[in-house]
Amino acid sequence: MKTSSYSDKIDAYQTTVDNLEADLTRYPGASELYSELKTLLVDLRPAHGSVEEKRGGLRVAVKSRRELAGRCRAVHRRLAALVAAHTGFDNPVLATYGISPENNTRRGKHLPAAVKKELAAAAAAAAAAAASAGAKPATAA
Repeated sequence: MKTSSYSDKIDAYQTTVDNLEADLTRYPGASELYSELKTLLVDLRPAHGSVEEKRGGLRVAVKSRRELAGRCRAVHRRLAALVAAHTGFDNPVLATYGISPENNTRRGKHLPAAVKKELAAAAAAAAAAAASAGAKPATAA
């Protein structure tokens, strides 16, 4: 039987101890090893139980840590937004509080919808005028 966990190993050792006891006299020199195995098995069971108990405690602790980290993240974001609203979102003093100042240099230019419509109408009018004049329409770069 292949044993893959400590529980399986302990069960295999216990089976050996239980089943060999009656036939121990048939095997010379086995009684010392049998006694040692029986003694070690008495110590191994509680040691394994302790590990399993601590593993369960670890799971509880990890779950608690994740919940607390999530709550901290949410409160930190709210606090950072409040402080940034009062000091300005790009104020370098935010960095002294451990809050990243807003960096807008990588954002694209956003035009209001009304301006976009005016630009589109002007481009259409220019294209229509060029077509009526027979000239090739200019392309926007």
